[in-house]
Amino acid sequence: MARTSAARPALLRTLNDRTVLAVMLDRGPSSRADIAETTGLSKPTVTEVLARLEEAGLIDDAGETFGRRGPNGRLYDVILGHLRGAALTVTPSRITCDVIDAHGAVLGSVSRTKAQLPRGAAAATRALITEAAGIADTKVKTVREIVVALPGSYDPAQDRVRYADRIPDWTVPNIVASLSAAFDDDVVVTLDNDVNLALVAERHGAADDGGVTSLLWLSTGIGLATDMGGTLYRGVAGGAGEVGYIPVPATASDLRSARPDFQDLVGGAAVLRLAREHGINGRTPEVVVASAVGRHHSDPRAGAFLDELASRIALGLSVIVAVLDPGVVILGGAVGRSGGLALASRTSRALRATSRLATTIVPSEVPGDPALVGARTIATERLRDLVLAAGDRSARTSIDRLTNPAGTAKRIPMPRTANKEVY
Repeated sequence: MARTSAARPALLRTLNDRTVLAVMLDRGPSSRADIAETTGLSKPTVTEVLARLEEAGLIDDAGETFGRRGPNGRLYDVILGHLRGAALTVTPSRITCDVIDAHGAVLGSVSRTKAQLPRGAAAATRALITEAAGIADTKVKTVREIVVALPGSYDPAQDRVRYADRIPDWTVPNIVASLSAAFDDDVVVTLDNDVNLALVAERHGAADDGGVTSLLWLSTGIGLATDMGGTLYRGVAGGAGEVGYIPVPATASDLRSARPDFQDLVGGAAVLRLAREHGINGRTPEVVVASAVGRHHSDPRAGAFLDELASRIALGLSVIVAVLDPGVVILGGAVGRSGGLALASRTSRALRATSRLATTIVPSEVPGDPALVGARTIATERLRDLVLAAGDRSARTSIDRLTNPAGTAKRIPMPRTANKEVY
């Protein structure tokens, strides 16, 4: 009974500390009254929590409230200067890096071509984060979470990236181990497929329905990510979503391949060829699609191009929908985004003609680089977890002081380890 009784206040302190820290992470500087109103905790309880967190070195004075009746109130905010994250996107020609804080704010950003970076994934990552951290006026050692989006599938069991021939530096064995070795031991490195992370970014838009949502990535390459009730489906070795390999009938492909696949049908090269057949010229797939969308009302050839492209997309989607039965399919990637609603609506009509299963098809709604947005989202969540974990330690140490005051340190540093499981 004594152990059960001791655990109860510890649990309450932990929950209260986490709740108050979460409010400040969400809202920024907050007063005692703001926190009490938001959380429903009593003001005496909030005062106790704030004192405990301040003594632990987790929060600090952030000024005073103004413009309210009565005396000005004190504002508190989480101390985050020593806790940063890095989000990166890797392409065959360029790597981009954002250094962020636990609020998700971008503090420093750098984008460099492959020729501007040292050889090797670890050296290039270290160089980019160092440069971005300098812009953010912080040190590399403050970066504790690194999330990398790349055009391949990461196999955590083998610690290797697969299906990524165009980025050979990142397909070497023990890739995460080599990246981690370039930083402090407590830095957590996460590699993930760029389409998976793009779908993470979409969760606050079309994907935020709690059901099954798929993101079909249409660009130079083809990919698929699927969210099942908030969990990304990855497969046994991280290879789920490599839909470019779906076989298609030889008559459906404009290539002279004996074994054509979905990539041959709607990949970047195929889109350019199809556009030329309809008299639409451009250097990239997204340019020709955007051109067709811009004039499809006045140019029958542009409309015919979009109709044919939509029919090809629907052919692959009919397989995907038959297996996954998603409630929503998002058309993303450079082609999907350029096609917008015009391509999505045509694809929806084409799919209804080939599949008995109903699904809603919409264009991507995320501005900028969705994979980078998703990488920032995951890095931010991980940083928040570190802050909240520090609050847990603060509450536990408060209990320790009651039983062993002399043996407890007065201040609690931020935790320097984190769960290293792949997201």
